[in-house]
Amino acid sequence: MIKNANRINQLPTYVPGKPIEELKRELGIESPIKLASNENPLGPSPLALKKMQSMIKNVALYPDGDSYSLKRKICMIENVLPNQIIIGNGSNEVLELIAHSYLNKDDEAIMGEYCFIVYPIVTTLSEGKIIRSKMPDLTHSVDNILALITEKTKIIFIANPNNPTGTMISIDEIERLLEGVKSNILVVIDEAYCEYVKENQRLNVESMVNKWSNLVILKTFSKIYGLAGLRIGYGISNDKIISNIQKAREPFNVNLVAQEAAEAALDDKEHIKNSLDLNNIGILFLKNELTKMGIKTYPSYANFLLIDFGKPSKNIYEELLKKGVIVRQLDNYGLLNCLRVTVGKENENKFFINSLKEVLNINR
Repeated sequence: MIKNANRINQLPTYVPGKPIEELKRELGIESPIKLASNENPLGPSPLALKKMQSMIKNVALYPDGDSYSLKRKICMIENVLPNQIIIGNGSNEVLELIAHSYLNKDDEAIMGEYCFIVYPIVTTLSEGKIIRSKMPDLTHSVDNILALITEKTKIIFIANPNNPTGTMISIDEIERLLEGVKSNILVVIDEAYCEYVKENQRLNVESMVNKWSNLVILKTFSKIYGLAGLRIGYGISNDKIISNIQKAREPFNVNLVAQEAAEAALDDKEHIKNSLDLNNIGILFLKNELTKMGIKTYPSYANFLLIDFGKPSKNIYEELLKKGVIVRQLDNYGLLNCLRVTVGKENENKFFINSLKEVLNINR
């Protein structure tokens, strides 16, 4: 019998975007496009690729268990100290470490009703209780979150911009939240998509973590840096919180190729600019085309759009697959009428729009 079978059975299931190779096998489609997992369509930085290639010969060796060099690169960018950083096997691992470190049985974790599905997963694994906050217009509400706080509240999870909705709240609202919670409640702001946000709308990591003793800010190399396949991300907080989380971390959790590639990626400002420019052009194109088709989209501050068809979208998703277009179905998020589409290259965006018109029988 499985230990804690009831808890395991209650776990929400993470359903990733369908892999390209799987669609090829299933439907025999030669050149499908994947716009499902919010990956960078330009791929990794050339500097990161070069670094990866140079590191292959060293994979017989264990990596630096403390990610010494990468931490110092992040310190230079964020203006924090090395003991304020934890590096994870993707920011997902840091989320799990936080839950293991700060949630006991029946402790409560507050999260949005349409939140990144890893938050309820790590909460359940840690035997915590999931508390869902209503999200008017699919956007986090600080007032709704504050109203749910009890003596059992230990963590508040917020993705900003939010996945899967693409919406975000302002710096002022985040500070209002921090002012409204007790210092023993951990506030986790997940900034996986922060590089797609205008600079004046991003958190100043240094001032925020030094001002608020209960704040953790998460970032990832999976999105704009194009290193999703290497699984690497990090968290920043005060040294006490980071020390606590570190105790739950497995040794050698981040491989040496990932560490070196991430460090190189941070240096390639041109690649980041090109990725951002491509995204800005692409998201405008998609919104305009969908609007002309009479299809609703939500405001997005990330590299994807949430599309609302006003009716169950499962059939649309399946018909797009037959045309070689992989987008993200959101039934497991409770958004039955919606699909999420990642911004791709120009030809991919056009192929998606043309395929959607065919599926919906809309004249070109």
